[in-house]
Amino acid sequence: MPRSKSYSRESLVDNALKTFWKMGYHVVSMGDLVRETGVSRAGIYSDYPGKQALFHACLDRYQDVVVTPAFSPVEAENAGINGIRAYLENLLDRFEAAGGHGIGCLVGNTLAQIEPDEHETRQKLQAHSDRLCDGFRKAIRHDNASRGRLSDAEIDHLAQYTMISVQGMWAFSRQTEDVALLRGYANILITFLEAKVQGTVV
Repeated sequence: MPRSKSYSRESLVDNALKTFWKMGYHVVSMGDLVRETGVSRAGIYSDYPGKQALFHACLDRYQDVVVTPAFSPVEAENAGINGIRAYLENLLDRFEAAGGHGIGCLVGNTLAQIEPDEHETRQKLQAHSDRLCDGFRKAIRHDNASRGRLSDAEIDHLAQYTMISVQGMWAFSRQTEDVALLRGYANILITFLEAKVQGTVV
């Protein structure tokens, strides 16, 4: 009779996720994963054919347990720019409560490390950026609906600008504990989006 596992696949992925997020995808070795997850090398390989497959499972888990709750104000039905504001404020509150010097976004951290030919991983990272863009686009379009000032192309550009800005802010959060600096940047971003929708800035 096969011996039952002493761990669940979910706990393996959750602990591996923390390891990849803290240390970085390419820095992490199988030895690190064994130490940090408490699962033997054979146990990891029984569930995943290699480090990349486990990391891809971690990226999926990251969407479920980190991105979905954090991004819910933006993805809520009828959310507008205030949803973007709430999303940023909630994350900045968490950053402040943790004492600053965040660990950034797992996706943004990984983009700085992977090689151009890692196509499957890049596709998963791109899916995250697309999700952010889709949410920001919907929120901006909602507030634009009553005025109709912005074209679809302008809304797309603003959504992409917001996604890039947010990713940059989380990357910078890794080297500062000054939440006031990050809040100032977030406020400027929101003010800019509102002004674009209202027509008070060109």
